[in-house]
Amino acid sequence: MKARHLIPFLLLLAACTCNKPMTDEQKAIVKEEGSAAVKEFFDAMTVNNAEAMIGSFENSADFNYVVAGEVYNYEKMLEMANQVIPLIERQTFDTRFEQYVIVDPGCFIYTWCGKNGMYMKSGEQVIMEDYLVTYC
Repeated sequence: MKARHLIPFLLLLAACTCNKPMTDEQKAIVKEEGSAAVKEFFDAMTVNNAEAMIGSFENSADFNYVVAGEVYNYEKMLEMANQVIPLIERQTFDTRFEQYVIVDPGCFIYTWCGKNGMYMKSGEQVIMEDYLVTYC
C-alpha cells in the first residue's frame, strides 16, 4: 500500500471500529435521564410555563422544530412560540403510547402519541386525537 493511502485508511478503520454498542445498563441510564427531561417538558406545557418549555430546547445550528407542516429553526420557533403561547391557558395529554430510542449516551429520540387538549384563554378548545410528536 502506498504511504499516501495509509493515513486515510487508518482514519477510516478507526472511525468504523470505535463505536461500541451501549450496554443495557447504559441505555437505562439515558432513558432515565431522558424521561426526566420529557416529564419536565410536558409538565411545563400542562401549565403553559413558556420559560420552561423554551428552556427545554437547545439553540444550535442543528435545531429543527416541525409543527403543522412547517419547519422552524430556533429563532423562528421563538417567534412562533411568542405569538402562540400567550393565547394558551393550559394543555392536557392522554398518552396512547410513547417510545424511547437510545441513539448514544448523549442522545435519544422520544416519540409520543395520544390526545392533546389545548385550552385557550379565549375559552376555545382544540382537541387533537392521535396527535404525534417526536423529540430528539
